[in-house]
Amino acid sequence: MAKRATQACAAIFALAFLVTGVVYVLFGSCPATNADFWSIYEFYFSHSWWQTAVQKYADHSLFFPNFFWLASVKFFHGSQVPLNLIGLALLFTTAALLLLLVWRDETTGRTMKIVATMVVIVGNFWMGREAITCFGGFNSENSLTMAAAALCFVLIRGTSRLWLMILIIIGAGFVSSFSCGQGFAIWPTLLLLAWCLRFRWPAIVAIGVGTLVAIITYQLLPPLSEDYRVIQAANSGGITLVAHLCRLISSPVLYAAAAWTGIRMNEYSSVNQASTLALWTGAVGLVLAGVILIRRVVRRDLGKSSLEIAGLGLVVFNVGAVMLIIAGRIQYFHMLPSEVLAPRYLFWSSLFWTGLFLVAIQRAEHQRWGRWTAIVFALAAVIFAWPEHYLMWFHNKLSKCRVEQAATAVINGVVDDNSWFLSLDPRQIGRVAPQLRAHRLDMFADGLQDWIGLNETSLFRGRRKPEDLRGKCRVSKLVECDNGAPAARVVGLATTRHHVPRVVRWAIAPVTWIVGKEIKKGYVTPARFVIVDPTGVVRGVARSCSLTPIVNRVFYQGRFPTTDFLGYIRDYNPQVQYVVRSADDDVLSEETIPVQDDASNNPQL
Repeated sequence: MAKRATQACAAIFALAFLVTGVVYVLFGSCPATNADFWSIYEFYFSHSWWQTAVQKYADHSLFFPNFFWLASVKFFHGSQVPLNLIGLALLFTTAALLLLLVWRDETTGRTMKIVATMVVIVGNFWMGREAITCFGGFNSENSLTMAAAALCFVLIRGTSRLWLMILIIIGAGFVSSFSCGQGFAIWPTLLLLAWCLRFRWPAIVAIGVGTLVAIITYQLLPPLSEDYRVIQAANSGGITLVAHLCRLISSPVLYAAAAWTGIRMNEYSSVNQASTLALWTGAVGLVLAGVILIRRVVRRDLGKSSLEIAGLGLVVFNVGAVMLIIAGRIQYFHMLPSEVLAPRYLFWSSLFWTGLFLVAIQRAEHQRWGRWTAIVFALAAVIFAWPEHYLMWFHNKLSKCRVEQAATAVINGVVDDNSWFLSLDPRQIGRVAPQLRAHRLDMFADGLQDWIGLNETSLFRGRRKPEDLRGKCRVSKLVECDNGAPAARVVGLATTRHHVPRVVRWAIAPVTWIVGKEIKKGYVTPARFVIVDPTGVVRGVARSCSLTPIVNRVFYQGRFPTTDFLGYIRDYNPQVQYVVRSADDDVLSEETIPVQDDASNNPQL
């Protein structure tokens, strides 16, 4: 009875994290070019596709994931949707490869395999990693790195005499290394696993040669590295390096603890107790990992358990990845120590704990008291991780809406202070956005920018229909166009008539029973609007972060406002009365919403 109860609990937890993780990655994925990818675009517009692929960006070789991005530019107008789907597929691939090792293990029983399955799913789909997993480009490169490493773990068992398999493993190592800088951690991981699996010396030497070739190839890729940060970090770090390593490794624990306390992470991490917790938790994790690794290196008996291969591989790989992060950013961490706990690093540190739990589960299987201790700790860790997982559902949706708003400013050719949601360098946006506009890529692919300056009668062949458009809007702030002309930010609420089809209501009825939210007939906010002056000329466009009442009620507990929109007016004249029309489905609404001027007396409002 206890075994069945444990299996049921583990299965429920795994299903809950899997379903919610996938749903919220899909709904919360970034819809526009973000952060480092502005640099890739800028390089791409002045170089060939091959030069773009081989170029290093911020010391990362993104050779293999760059082909995903280039394919999106070539065939999908730079849309983020293909990258989001590729990143999610690679997350599934990583989890599937690790689960293959879990379920083909012959040293553990069904109960422990189900618990290990729960650990793998939670480690891969925990929303604490949303700083990476909800951005298609970043998720593609990081998940490809991890998926290639997981493939190495699957293939490495018992392959010391199969040279074709060794070559495939080395090839997967190259994919991992040239998908993201952290991927170079695969080479010490493979060498350690090969030693612990009693590989013959020729096979170990072959992996060593692959390591040297990868390092030399990386060095030869442009731009050539003039400083060797790993060596510099080793010379200058000392005890500080160890402290950074401990804190970075422990960051998932600290984020989960902050979610339980209800304090924001940026405030919680500055508390002395939180810093101490991070330091000692990371130290305990690293000591446990060190004890496990030393035993396997001495005994060289790893080949008995594929589950332990997965766990040890994850531990060594992610410790290596974290060390590479610290080595590459050591000077930055010295200036700003809080950046060690940046959420983007949770992608790697969470998998370290996943691997540690997998090893503990395998080692505890045949110990008298260890079995239930491991089960209890695994279930407790999953419960401990849930609040942060839950909070990130809402955080990533807010992030998506902010990126949508910043992209709306770029579409209108307006300079606003929300541009940092797209890039920390507004000047780079000013350089690259005209190129995106000219090639109709990314946020410009829908052509909304072409509407500005046209008469509304020329849009959609003058088609209009009654939409029962209702709402209100106002000028909230005065800003500038990219040419220095005056502009205005417009914020508002709007709805149009919308009825949920009966077949849809029937299909989602079971979900509504579970969440206790009945889906009724109602209204939705249009995704696109035009802002026109009295002469009928379109002076700007507006967009909403579209979220239907059905999705809001079922998946976000009705917490998100579903009627907000934001837009801009170019060449703004406060003496002119502007109106807003909805522009969905290639038709304008007959109804209009007048724009109220609230910002003329307080431009900083």
